[in-house]
Amino acid sequence: MSNQHGGSQKKPHEKRKLAVASIRRSSHKQDGNQSFEIQRMAIKDYAEKQGYYLPEEFIFYDNAQSAYRKNASKRKGLNKMKEIVLSHNVSAIIFYDFSRIDRKIYSFVSEFYTDVIAKKPHLKFYTTTKQDEWTPADLDVKLHLIMANGESNDKSRRAVDAQKTNIDKKERPGSTVPFGYKQIEKKLVPDENAPIVLFIFYLASWGHSIQRITDILNEAGIPSPSKKQWRTSSIESILKNQAYGGSLNWTFRRNNIHQKEHLIEQSHVAIVPSLFFKLIEVNRELKKKYNKLETPFLFGSLLACKNCGNHLLHRNSSTKKKGAKYNYLKYFCTNCSYEMDIDILNEKLLGYIQQQLSVSVKINSDTVINNLNEFIQSLQEQLDVLKAKEQIVLANEKVAESHQENQLKGVFSNVKTRFKNEINQIEQSIKEIEILLSPAELEVFMNSFQNIDICKLSQTEQRLILLNFINEIRVSFKGESNFEFDIQFKVNPISFITR
Repeated sequence: MSNQHGGSQKKPHEKRKLAVASIRRSSHKQDGNQSFEIQRMAIKDYAEKQGYYLPEEFIFYDNAQSAYRKNASKRKGLNKMKEIVLSHNVSAIIFYDFSRIDRKIYSFVSEFYTDVIAKKPHLKFYTTTKQDEWTPADLDVKLHLIMANGESNDKSRRAVDAQKTNIDKKERPGSTVPFGYKQIEKKLVPDENAPIVLFIFYLASWGHSIQRITDILNEAGIPSPSKKQWRTSSIESILKNQAYGGSLNWTFRRNNIHQKEHLIEQSHVAIVPSLFFKLIEVNRELKKKYNKLETPFLFGSLLACKNCGNHLLHRNSSTKKKGAKYNYLKYFCTNCSYEMDIDILNEKLLGYIQQQLSVSVKINSDTVINNLNEFIQSLQEQLDVLKAKEQIVLANEKVAESHQENQLKGVFSNVKTRFKNEINQIEQSIKEIEILLSPAELEVFMNSFQNIDICKLSQTEQRLILLNFINEIRVSFKGESNFEFDIQFKVNPISFITR
């Protein structure tokens, strides 16, 4: 349709000034006045009455974002809105109320308002609870921001006090229940998803990467916590959660600042044996040292030339035969100038190692118990030495204080901190080994490493076994597919647990 001058007729909203809006709620469970829909309806109605056009795509949401714990610059919805305001012809920004803007008093003004106003001085700010324009210079606005901050401080203090009360009763403070558990009378109880959690830890204990575990679960159609596809972040969170070992490690925070950690051991039924946590920790160290476990070069870093003593390197080689390209994986010695085909070497070595492992790694419970007890004893001796040294430092500190040698305060403080950290680390190791001595943990260990058929394992699992049980393999090259070898197995069959 055209007007009398032949031009196109403007749409009604094109005659109004453009506005954007910010909506925030602190958690997914909030409803009432803090729900998205209530805020959205109030803001849309306010914009209409004030004569602004507010399209749906210009309403920006911050979901489960605390304006008390998170500065304005860290809120994604607020940052997206800022980009639109600075790049479009926006005339106004509308919030639901004061508490949706900020609960830190200074955060929104210093990190959002000041920057935007400097570039767009005519931009107006509104809240649906105030008829006049919102400005931080307004005394009423300052009072509301201070009150909102005080209210959040009170809520934080009450929340921490409530958590401490629950901890004192050896009860779990309210929080998201870990996948694989349900909560009954503030106690975690394994549910129908517990076997999935155990399976995840089992795969990780055999060296499988987080990405591989994610793929295995998705390929098998195993439901994730969200009933959708598994993500690596979900697997990583599960593997880091100490709650699956039966202990509750609770961190008290106020104003988003770490205050105190509190550990309740054996607070609930464990889904995962402690041994799995130790094995996963060992696997992480192996990955740091050897880069990765998922590699066809099973013997990488373990092979050495018997003639010159150099470690064998490995590479991919390719050649063409009758127009087709073939890839070969090779081990080679740079000093003696020979190379060995990986398939021939793997076949000979794995077969021999399988025979030797059945003898060398024939572990019985007495051997395990003796080795673990010997390790505890060595740790206890280290602990006694450290504590004796700590007492000497404390005595010297008192002497220095009596002579008012204040310049040594910092030195004594650093030394005491170092001793405290080392003592705590050894005491924690002793505690972990004592857990491994329980019959249930020993049974898990025996089932994991007895009667291993290494030839039936995946490459990742084979690599893990070889790194844990072999020190070095000396190779004497005789010809293209002819070689001799000497294998040095590790003396202590459980050294990977106690190292």
